[in-house]
Parts: sequence; C-alpha cells; structure tokens
Amino acid sequence: MATSKSISWIIGIIIVVLVIAVAIGSLSKPSTAPSTSIAQSQNSTTTIRAPQVPSQLYVSTAGSDSANGTLSAPFKTINRAIALARPGQIIIVEPGTYNEQINITSRVIIEGENANTTIINASGKMNGINIIGPGANGTVVSNLTVENADNHGIYAQDVGNVKIIDNIVEHNGVNATVCPQPPAKPAGPCIIEDKPIELIGTSNVTVEKNVVVNNLADGGIGVSDLGPINPGSLTQTHIFASSMDNKIIGNKVAYNKGGCGIVIASYNKDGIINNLVENNTVSFGVAGIVIGDGAPNATAINNVVVNNTAFDNFLPGIIVHATTPGDVLSNTTVEFNRVSGNSADAEVGDMNKTGIVVSGDVMPVLNATIKNNNVSNEYYGIWLRNAPGAAIQNNTFANVTVENYAK
Repeated sequence: MATSKSISWIIGIIIVVLVIAVAIGSLSKPSTAPSTSIAQSQNSTTTIRAPQVPSQLYVSTAGSDSANGTLSAPFKTINRAIALARPGQIIIVEPGTYNEQINITSRVIIEGENANTTIINASGKMNGINIIGPGANGTVVSNLTVENADNHGIYAQDVGNVKIIDNIVEHNGVNATVCPQPPAKPAGPCIIEDKPIELIGTSNVTVEKNVVVNNLADGGIGVSDLGPINPGSLTQTHIFASSMDNKIIGNKVAYNKGGCGIVIASYNKDGIINNLVENNTVSFGVAGIVIGDGAPNATAINNVVVNNTAFDNFLPGIIVHATTPGDVLSNTTVEFNRVSGNSADAEVGDMNKTGIVVSGDVMPVLNATIKNNNVSNEYYGIWLRNAPGAAIQNNTFANVTVENYAK
C-alpha cells in the first residue's frame, strides 16, 4: 500500500514538471502577435530618430530663413544656408535676385540653377562674394551672376583648393576704392588690385569658364601674394602667403575698364609661383595678360601663359614686366598664344603697337621663354628690354613690321 502511494506521488511530481516545462517553452517562443509590453514600448522609444538633415540645402527668393532649407521649404538668403550647412554640403540657389554680400568662411558648395537668372546683386556692398580663411578650403561657387559690388565681384583670400566656375561677373567696381596710378597719391585707404575676380594668397584655386565683362574698376582677374601689402583689401593682414599653383582657365575677359585683363602680380617676397593662365580670351581692356612685380623685393617665378587669345587691348597683348628694385621675375613661359591688334606700352619705352613685351625696368627679367606664339597686326611682334637669357623660338608673324626687337 505504501509502495502504491509512493508511485502515485512520484507520477504527480513528473506531471507537474512536464506542465512547467511546456509553459516555459511556450514563453520562450517568438510571438507573431502584436505586443504592447512595457519592455517592447521602451525598446521602440530608443529607436526613434531625429528628423534627417537634408543632403542638400535650397535657397529661394520665395523662401524663409526660419524654414528648414528643404526643396519644399527653402531658405530666403544664401548666407542663412551657409550658416547652417554642414562642411562640404551642397547649397542649391534657385533663380532670382539675392540682395546680399555672400560671406564664406567654411567649406560649402554653392550652385546656382542658371547663371543667367540666379543673381547676386551686391549693390552698396563692399564685395559680391568673399571666400576667406583656411576654413573655406575646398569651397565651390558656380553658376551665379555677381554684379554691382562697390569693389570685387568675387574675392578669395588665404584659401586653397577652391573652384570658381561658370559664373558671370559683371558691372562690379561701381564705387571702387582702387588706388590711383603713380605719381598720384591716394587720398585715403585704397585697394591696389581691385579686380572683379581677385585671388590673394591662395593655392591651387581654379577660376574656370567664367564670363568677366563690363566691370568698372580695375580690369578682369587678378592673382597676388599676401604679406605686408594686401593688394586686394583696404586692411592689412598678419597672414603671409604665396599665391601658387592657381589655374586661370578658359575665361572670357572683355570690356573691363581701368585695368588689365588677367594680372598675375607679386607685391611681397612670398611671391607668385607656378601659376597657370591657359585658354582664356582677353580683349578690349587696358592690357591683355600681365605677369609682373608690383613692389620692391617681390618675387614671381615659374608662371605659365599658354594657348590664350589676346586682341584689341589698349596696351600689348601679353606683358612680362619687372618694375621695382629687388624684384625677382624669372622663368616665365609664354607659349602657343594668339596675339593680334594690340597697342603700345609707353611706360617701358615701347611707342608702337606690340604683341608681346618682356621688360625689366630696374631688375632684369630672367630666363623668359617666348615660343610658338602667333602674332599678327602689330608693329612689333616681340619687344625685349633687359631680359637676359630669353629664349625666343618658333614664333610666327603676320602683318608685323618688326618681328623681334631688343632694346
């Protein structure tokens, strides 16, 4: 009897254990039914994400600066988009007229939808677009019209790897503070190189396929070094920098008053080095393309002018010119250019229409290479003064009275 009870008790325990095991197994299986457990609610809360920042920011004249910069809710001003952009973010500027001076100190990519209809009107402003400081390295500005600034249309200082591409830069220098030509003395602070596009102390900046026309102050495109003299600004700077490895490519520069079409000029010992001027068309300006030194002890080395067209300028088409004591101007290459119908340069003693001038006023121009150029409709084809080591090779001439002249 006792044995029977023991067996019954053991069987009961086994049944209880089996029931518990089945219950645990059912709890461990994943449920396909919706769950509203507290644990799952907490997990779902941790996976909620903040609204995603747009990959591109948009600006429209119909927008609002309190918007979020999406295509459907664009900003109203370009400066607002720049202030909120992540480094390297693309800012799309829709057609319209934006009455602001654009200030860029961080890396952004600004793209107008159409240069003919996307307009920066900088009327009453110092410059149209400022790209300043190493924080703005890598910035791109493209497909905009920049107009009506008092001084520069686009001004870049102390930056590298910037691209200024496919813009229209016109009618700037409206109220310019450009310095007068010596011997006249400036009445106050003034800008030495007040160009529609101006690069000061830059490296590996590309200025490409821009149309620079009908500006009022000081010609077209300028590249200079940065030092005790800051040729592009009213204010001086403690930053010293060469301008090197910049590329001025495929631009149209025409009908600009007051200055030369493209100027690569040094004002400091830091110098302009290894800059390239290629495949530009420069016409109806004071001079076409100039490589030179603009202050004592300045340096210009290894600059290249290749495959450009310079015609109908009021000074020679291409000028390589050392002007002041202590200048170092050497190893300039002028090659495969087309030069036609330009005028004289009385400043260096050239009194007749001339295609290409190489001249040292005080210091010599050293080791210039002038070859494979086509010069037409000039009195002098190539005019040399104080240019030891010049290599004059394989140039062709048409309707030129004196092909090579050395004074």
